[in-house]
Amino acid sequence: MYENLFSPKKIGNCEIKNRLVVPAMVTQTCGYDGIISDRYIKYHEEKAKGGWGLIITEDYGVTPEARGYDQIPGFWDDSQIARNVELTDAVHQYGTKIFCQIYYAGKQKMPNVPGPVLAPSAIKDPLAMSDPKEASIEEINEIVEAFGSAALRAKKAGFDGVEIHAAHGYFIAQFLSHFVNKRTDEYGGCFENRVRLLDEIYYSIRKAVGPEFPVIVRISVNEYVIGGRTEAESLVLARHLDKLGVDAINVSNGAYAADPNHHVISSMFADFAFNRDTCEEIKNLVSCPVMLVNKINDPMMADTLIKMEKTDFIDMGRGSIADPHLPEKAQNGKTKEINYCIGCLQGCEYGILSPLGFTCLVNPHVSQEYKNDLNPVSKPKNVMIIGAGPAGLMAARTAAQKGHTVTVYDKDTHFGGAFRSAAYPMGKGILSTVISAYREECINLGVAFKMGIEVDQALITDVKADTIIVATGSVPLAPPIPGIDGLNVYTAEDVLYGNIQLPAGPVIVCGGGEVGGETAEFIAQTNHDVTILEMQAQILSDMVEPNMYPLLQRITQQQIKILTKATVSAIANDSVSYKNSNGDEITLPAASVISAFGYKAYNPLGDIAKSLCHEVYVVGSAIKAGNALTATREGYEAALKL
Repeated sequence: MYENLFSPKKIGNCEIKNRLVVPAMVTQTCGYDGIISDRYIKYHEEKAKGGWGLIITEDYGVTPEARGYDQIPGFWDDSQIARNVELTDAVHQYGTKIFCQIYYAGKQKMPNVPGPVLAPSAIKDPLAMSDPKEASIEEINEIVEAFGSAALRAKKAGFDGVEIHAAHGYFIAQFLSHFVNKRTDEYGGCFENRVRLLDEIYYSIRKAVGPEFPVIVRISVNEYVIGGRTEAESLVLARHLDKLGVDAINVSNGAYAADPNHHVISSMFADFAFNRDTCEEIKNLVSCPVMLVNKINDPMMADTLIKMEKTDFIDMGRGSIADPHLPEKAQNGKTKEINYCIGCLQGCEYGILSPLGFTCLVNPHVSQEYKNDLNPVSKPKNVMIIGAGPAGLMAARTAAQKGHTVTVYDKDTHFGGAFRSAAYPMGKGILSTVISAYREECINLGVAFKMGIEVDQALITDVKADTIIVATGSVPLAPPIPGIDGLNVYTAEDVLYGNIQLPAGPVIVCGGGEVGGETAEFIAQTNHDVTILEMQAQILSDMVEPNMYPLLQRITQQQIKILTKATVSAIANDSVSYKNSNGDEITLPAASVISAFGYKAYNPLGDIAKSLCHEVYVVGSAIKAGNALTATREGYEAALKL
């Protein structure tokens, strides 16, 4: 199975055992001194254990001020080599190769990273909001030399190659692009001048590491900014790099200054493998291997792309976070157990900028390998889990992995709880894979399921569990508004599941969060006139930006009316009244009203369980209505305590 995907191929003189590559992704798990941590090492080791052919690390700063974030690694000093030897040794024991990505962030570094902010031209960065200084020739020469020194340290640390990061709007990409490079000296203007910095960096690295050490380059084929580099010039760049002698080209897309619909990290709504045709064009132009990235998370798709000669290697970034063991599962026919990335971005991209830190909704164990083992315990317990939603299933899976005897009860006959409805809106069908994979893994781990059974005091007494985990989730919130219980008022779930057929006439959706926005779009496709009432200043404020903007764009295209700073005050049989920001009460006609005010915790069994069992944990939305990221993490953490 997947004979194309699991065939070896060389990058330079380095043979990669299969075509699956983990591309560079920031984790923010290293020291402020650029020295890598146990957490960082174990994170990569788990992927090597899972069977990936090549791992490309996150970006190592070539100088202290080169880093875009304050807790990413560096190779500006020899003191940073020793711990990286531990990393490469850990990865190599599984037959996986590892390349080190090296870079200079330039004006795209966060304000908390000390040191000068340099750029080809003194143009403010829209992401970091930095005020850069135009790099002098002397400063450019120092940076070029630093790349060579960093590459040599990577070689000494046991890395199998290095990747030059020339994509996504960082320093080298800034020089390559007319968008920010306004120089009139030998580093600006024509293509030959704009590519000069990259050429000099490549030669500096080659001089330091020799001709046999693999050196690859990552580029964005389309920056999606006005005046930026497009596919046409990127084809020229690819030919140039091939003639230069690079060992592979990693074909990416975007810049962080691009519009939100063309984010560097693909949204949930982006097309799968959308970069495939451009990658194929580059592959047909060059003699070196090429790598394809951008929303590929399925081994069959990856195998097909290689068979079609769209690419030589497949980068699966977030796919490797959601399931570090994806290659091993695919190769051994366990595709039903693969935990697919769903593109939510909540734990990976946005986690690194939050107190929560780098994590994953689908896989809360990621980046916790250094402190949490899943080895079987010496004294297994009989564990009762109430609720088969994300929190309950994650708790069941984790507890079973640790050797406990687990039984899951749910009053519904369907798995997934409230999360099941999240897969119904446009473009979100992939969310159903979360529940199906959890279920499959649980079954294979010996978890018993008692579906369609409502747990009560008598059942808890009969089961005599050592531990009970209450994961009963949440229910739709019905605020004390006159008419909220009217016959013309429905929940978002009623609509999404097709439990009701809305009558003709205008529809008012009360609540403009993610659920309200998606439900409004869902209804608008059935030729209803839809209005969203939202009490905050904007709708969809609970969504991450790369996923929010495509939905907002579709809502606009569907001509759904949006009224913000609107507080619903009453619902009648044929209307909805609300107060605007001035306190004026306005009434709108409504044949149907959708209640999307949010959710509240549902925990009818917590106290009963605590009175009958000495070890009880209440997790997820059963404590406080929240999102699936919180639910899976709390289910995982509860199971670890057993």
